[in-house]
Amino acid sequence: MKYILFCLSVITNFSCSTLKPLSDSDIESGYYDLRQSDKRHTKIYLNAQEDSIAIIPIDKENDRQSTLAHEDGQSFLKRSFDIDALAVPFKYRPSTADFPRQLTSDFNGNIYFGYRLDRYKTRILSTPAGQVNKIQHHAITMGTFGGLGTTSISPWTTNYQTTDEYNGLVLTRGLSIMAGVNNLTFGVGVGWDYLTDRDKEIWIYQNKPWYGVTISLNIN
Repeated sequence: MKYILFCLSVITNFSCSTLKPLSDSDIESGYYDLRQSDKRHTKIYLNAQEDSIAIIPIDKENDRQSTLAHEDGQSFLKRSFDIDALAVPFKYRPSTADFPRQLTSDFNGNIYFGYRLDRYKTRILSTPAGQVNKIQHHAITMGTFGGLGTTSISPWTTNYQTTDEYNGLVLTRGLSIMAGVNNLTFGVGVGWDYLTDRDKEIWIYQNKPWYGVTISLNIN
């Protein structure tokens, strides 16, 4: 639990990207929730150009549209479903069956499905050459993942019920919370591995929880 709390604090501290020029940001045209100053969130359509954005509020009752001014400190919130290719570079396995806790880096590949919140905040900076529009991006995603991986099978990880040493195939499932910077997301997860071969009944980590660092690349 201490490991998870530490990793969550790291995510909180590093979940925002640096300010980027509007032309280099990853904000796209689409529907967003807009917040200006202390006002409530308003449903809008954002038309993103190379060096400017047009904000069109959507009035569902009267079916009217107008353009709002682009101001400093505006927040655009986007909700979406997330599909990522996910890897777990490190797995921490607690002590099991008198075997010491382990930190492993076995091969694995997973598909992640989650719910993602992206928040873009505008900054208008004054320079000697005029005003410059910049965007700050925060993102967080929570969801589940599943995939395949390998794990080391040996006498030590089977309570000495086999003398063989080999890499076994495991099916993985788990949950993860991650922070996003552009298309790359990173965070922490908890998962369970299921050994698929003959030694599944004696493997000491069979369906036991592990904790790890998760890194994913957005594919949708």
